[in-house]
Amino acid sequence: MKKILLSAAVAALALGASGTAMAQATTLKLGFVNIEPNSSASAVSGPLTPTDALSLKVQSQSTLFFSAAREIDQHWEAELALGVPPTHDVSVVVLNSNKLPGSVAALDGAIGAKVRQIAPTLFANYRFGDNTSQIRPFVGIGVNYTRFDKTESTAVNDAINGGPTTLKLDDSVGLAFQLGVTTKLGGPWSLTGVWSTAQVKTKLTTNTYGIERTADITFHPSVFTIAVGYSF
Repeated sequence: MKKILLSAAVAALALGASGTAMAQATTLKLGFVNIEPNSSASAVSGPLTPTDALSLKVQSQSTLFFSAAREIDQHWEAELALGVPPTHDVSVVVLNSNKLPGSVAALDGAIGAKVRQIAPTLFANYRFGDNTSQIRPFVGIGVNYTRFDKTESTAVNDAINGGPTTLKLDDSVGLAFQLGVTTKLGGPWSLTGVWSTAQVKTKLTTNTYGIERTADITFHPSVFTIAVGYSF
């Protein structure tokens, strides 16, 4: 499945960047994005770890957004959406305090880790109306690639695990969807508002003195973007 999605992304990017006679405009967008991960995670499991006692939740974050869109014809465009990679706080979730020492149970909601995510997304957008329309709603479907890097275990997580801990999260590839509207501001300028989401799944692995613990994390993100565009 991942190979199919990656192949589709490469094909779409090549189409959008081909510069054929049908291509009419390139639009660069710069703005602000808020990411609500809506994460759900399995219980942390591994040696010396109480069953179904601890989990985690990834917190929301905001960052700068930018994208480049290439018009294919009056209705279709290819867009590569990027942004300044945000760093998310990851909080501790206590599932069953009766299975944990009081000192650990008291850490419910504390920040156990910080994780940066890099998530370029390639969209094929269908725009309603035509090039003379003042307001143009659009829908897009595409491919998201999410990489988690610069992971940091806090003193809270180190204490829970019994010593200095390293973190690793697997990369994710999945479908993405967006719904938005663009309004002309005059000349080459425009304003776009977008809601988007993607399929993101990863596996967290922690390592403390060689003891590995894992948790599966699924994201159902709601990403809200407002951006100013310049077309040429």
